[in-house]
Amino acid sequence: KFGWVRLMPTVEIPNIDFMQKVGPEPLEDSFTATDFITRLARRPKTNIKAALLDQSVIAGVGNIYADESLWGAKIHPLRLVNTLAEQEMTLLYHELRDVMNLAVEKGGSSNSTYVNAEGQKGSYMNFARVFRREGLACPRCGAIIEKSRVAGRGTHTCPVCQVI
Repeated sequence: KFGWVRLMPTVEIPNIDFMQKVGPEPLEDSFTATDFITRLARRPKTNIKAALLDQSVIAGVGNIYADESLWGAKIHPLRLVNTLAEQEMTLLYHELRDVMNLAVEKGGSSNSTYVNAEGQKGSYMNFARVFRREGLACPRCGAIIEKSRVAGRGTHTCPVCQVI
């Protein structure tokens, strides 16, 4: 649904056009908060959610994990990258890594269209704090989670915790 598979020798992978354009993997030990901030700074007039979803900036961040990490960092997804303080971006870096590590641990956020090799669905959605929780209480402040569209995607935010 979201990708493709090609069997090829490992040494040839860096030569694939897509791999030459894709950003770094955010869970790599070598990917630092400084790297994160530097890469996002390339998109100063872009809203932070669109920048996170841009696979040429950072690889592998999807809609669910963008919403969850922005909520964790108390950053509204419409904020422009150049309006974020270094401290906010550093917190977002840590939230993103925490969210993605939990997602890996829980087998992802799959729905009925995907199961792992043992036939199990991912259970991350049981731990989601805002994604697909519109109309429910924010687990941090109790305000009602809202759904809107940002960067062409359904976006879940807390109107109290995440202000523009």
